[in-house]
Amino acid sequence: MSKNISSKKVYAMVISYNSAPVLGDLYERIDKDNFDKVYFFDDNSKDNSADIAKNYDWIVIKNEKNLGHGGNLKQALKTIFNDGADYAVEIHADNQYSPNEVSKAKEMIENDYDLIIGSRFKNKNPFLKDGMPFLRYFTNKMMSLFTSKLFGIKLTEFHTGCKIYSKNFCENVPVYKNSDNYLFSFQIILQASFYKKKYGEISISSSYQGYKTSCNYSNGLIYLLGNFKYMLIYILVKLKLMKSEIFS
Repeated sequence: MSKNISSKKVYAMVISYNSAPVLGDLYERIDKDNFDKVYFFDDNSKDNSADIAKNYDWIVIKNEKNLGHGGNLKQALKTIFNDGADYAVEIHADNQYSPNEVSKAKEMIENDYDLIIGSRFKNKNPFLKDGMPFLRYFTNKMMSLFTSKLFGIKLTEFHTGCKIYSKNFCENVPVYKNSDNYLFSFQIILQASFYKKKYGEISISSSYQGYKTSCNYSNGLIYLLGNFKYMLIYILVKLKLMKSEIFS
């Protein structure tokens, strides 16, 4: 139970694709006192991730076809909130972020924040402290600064997979119309600003050693171009020059 963290129902959603090599370590790292339930969402992996996950006290769901990162997240959020959760904590199965960072968000959860971001840049330099690859660090840092200044969004990082979603946010913002790829993670932050939701961030640590399933550099370039596309759409919708399903 998550009573040490919050009086709210807090569920973990482990997002997985081809994560078999590290699931045992992830299982050992998750502090079960932080969560009321742990769900495991396998995006039709080519390895035996789902079979391994069934050995643990997790609720395992394997997609019949690959939905993409955003598609898997959307299914996860629907499933968890339909099961009674007040908050859903996104955990990547490759162990890049500590699954227990949610403990830092206790006060925000109790104060009904809609979206909580786990930032690697809050009060630290992940390139120096955690060994984040320099190109990834530099691009992320510059894009985060640019987006923060352009839209007045008070966050230090925009490109992180560590997020905590509230049921209220997902029921009142068209998150399920977002992209089925990695762009989902950027769109969700723009939506928090556009719809004037209550958002904030916590400081997190990260690891870049061993097996990882992060977006590669070619997909990262596509993701980067998509960022500019949706920033432009956000601005045009605000100016009432166009309409958008995700900013309506």
